[in-house]
Amino acid sequence: MDQPANWQIWLAAIVTLGIYSYLWNDNRLYRMLLNIMIGLGVGYSFIVIWKNVLGPLWWQPMCRGFAAVARGFAPGSAGALWILVGFLGTLWYFQFSRRYLWLSRIVIGMTLGAGAGMTFKQQFLLNAPQITDSFRPLIARSDGTPLFNGSTAPVSLWMSLNNIIFVGTIVCVMVYFLFSFEHKAAPIRGAAKAGRWLLMISFGAFFGNTVMTRMAVFLERLQFLADQWGPIVPNWMWIASGVALATCIYLGIKQAQQKHAKQS
Repeated sequence: MDQPANWQIWLAAIVTLGIYSYLWNDNRLYRMLLNIMIGLGVGYSFIVIWKNVLGPLWWQPMCRGFAAVARGFAPGSAGALWILVGFLGTLWYFQFSRRYLWLSRIVIGMTLGAGAGMTFKQQFLLNAPQITDSFRPLIARSDGTPLFNGSTAPVSLWMSLNNIIFVGTIVCVMVYFLFSFEHKAAPIRGAAKAGRWLLMISFGAFFGNTVMTRMAVFLERLQFLADQWGPIVPNWMWIASGVALATCIYLGIKQAQQKHAKQS
């Protein structure tokens, strides 16, 4: 892979330091770089969506349909479909009319219904294997099969313990979210309390994973600054940066002392 040019390294370093300047305080440089990055991301996403979705699946078929209509409309051709779709699309613009606002609700209802159906299908296909996998044998053999299935594999103590903890966690969490009746009975109340603790452990693991991901990105940026940007930075700039950093720390401490003195 070709090494980036010096101006590219300097640009990446300035953007990195500008973004991380938010750790000190909210400033205009951070806001400007943030808006630039958001604009670049939105523009890139629009181009990708146009080339992969809107262009080949919407614009090109619609142009072919209107071309077929211009050559001579034939019953059953694709042009009729695109005329119908275009008519439904124009109903969206009746949101700007108070008198005919109800026309836009027709296409909104159709869109929401179709979107809800597709989302339900996707979520069901995604969660169905997980729901099926939750039915695990409490006494399992080494090959993962239950005890009374005719298999000759030996009973696995570790797999059985893992399945017991897995199924117990699911049951406790489901009991915690069971609001059909009050948790007055001791077993129900204990299971709900255990489900709450298990949820907190799970959320803590997710939060820790998020922090580790952010730290990995931060370390990658530090490695870039040290390995690629550091060797091309002049010595006088390091000295100036050290002086500026020391000055900022001194001013920050002095400002904090003055604020504490006013409060006391």
